[in-house]
Amino acid sequence: MKIANIILTSVNGGAEQVFIDYIDIFNQLNHHNYAIVKQDAPYVNIAEKLCSKTLKITNNFGYYDLLAINKIKNFLLENDVDYVFAHAGRSIALAGKAIAKISNKKILLVAINHSNNVKRSIKADLVISVNKKIFYKTVDLGRTPHNSFVVHNALDLSNIQEIKSIIDLENKSEINLGVIGRFHKIKGFDQAIKTLKFICDPQNKNLFSDKLLSKKINLIIAGIGEEENSLRKLVEEYRLENNVKFLGWVDQAEFFNKIDIFLQTSNIETFGLVTLEAMKYKKPIICTNTDGSKEIIRNEIDGLKVNHEDSKELSEQFSLKIDRLVSDNNFTNILVNSSYKRLQEKFSYNNLKNTLLEIVGKG
Repeated sequence: MKIANIILTSVNGGAEQVFIDYIDIFNQLNHHNYAIVKQDAPYVNIAEKLCSKTLKITNNFGYYDLLAINKIKNFLLENDVDYVFAHAGRSIALAGKAIAKISNKKILLVAINHSNNVKRSIKADLVISVNKKIFYKTVDLGRTPHNSFVVHNALDLSNIQEIKSIIDLENKSEINLGVIGRFHKIKGFDQAIKTLKFICDPQNKNLFSDKLLSKKINLIIAGIGEEENSLRKLVEEYRLENNVKFLGWVDQAEFFNKIDIFLQTSNIETFGLVTLEAMKYKKPIICTNTDGSKEIIRNEIDGLKVNHEDSKELSEQFSLKIDRLVSDNNFTNILVNSSYKRLQEKFSYNNLKNTLLEIVGKG
C-alpha cells in the first residue's frame, strides 16, 4: 500500500512526534511511505529519511491555499497513493480538497484529530481521535463509531532498559521537580514556579510535613519557546534563582535522569506524550486533570492529579501532592510501578501497530 502522511506545522510537539511514529510503524508493516510537510518543519530531515519521497510546501494561504492544494494533488497522483493520513485541521482540509480534485482514482483520507477542533475531519473516510472526548465530538457531528474511533498515542518500548531501583525520596536531602516541553502558556510552566514559591514560603510551613521541610526543593525546566523570558522573570520576582535551572532543549533521557518528580502542569492537553515518557523512566507523576491525563493516569493508582476546579490554588494542590510523595516511599513506589505496567499494557507501540494494522493491513 502507498501511504502519504501529511502534517503542516512549523514546531516540534506531540502531534509531530505522532506523525513520525505513524510513518515508522507503516514502514514496519512494509508499506511505501510518502511525506508532505512545510518547508520550515524542524522534523523534515527525519521524514525524508523514513519516506520514499517528501513534498515540501510553503502553505502561505492557510486552508484556501490553491497552490498548495494543487501540489498535494499532483504529488498524490505521481506516486499513485492509496491512503492519506492527515494530522490536524489544516492538513486534513488541504488533503481533502486535493483528493476531491482527483477523479480517476479513489484515495482514502484518514483524519487524525489531535485537538478538539474536529469539524474539518468529519468528511474524511476514517477519523482517528487521540482521546475519548474528541471522539464523542466527532460522533455528535454525525460520524458513526464504525468509522470514527479512538487511537491513543504510544511509545516505542522495544529498547527500554527496565529501571529496577527502589525510589527513596524520604531520605534524599534535595528533591528535583521537573517540567519539559514547549514554553507556551497552555503548558502552564508558571504553575511549577508558583508551586516552588509556595513550598519555599515560610508562611506555609505549617501545611507541610517535617520530611518535606527538611529538604531543598529545586525545579528543573527543560525546553524552549516564546514564554521563556516571562518564566525567567517570574523566577527572579520570586527570588528562586538558586532553586531553578533552565536546561534548554535536551533529550528525554537527560531530563528524566535529573529529576525526582515529574509535574505535568498543562491547562490544556489532549493527550500528553511526555507523561508516557515519565512513566517509562519510572518517575512519580503529578498532573493536571486535562482530557489527556484523564485517559493516561488513574488518580491515586498511577499518579496524583490536581484539579483546575478545586477551591485551592494549583500551586497549593501541587505542593501538598509533592509532600505526600516525599513522605511515603511505599506509596510512591506503588504509583510508579502501576504506571509503568499501565504504559506497557495500554500505550506501547505494539498496541498502536496492531490498530494501524487493522486499518491498512500489511504491505
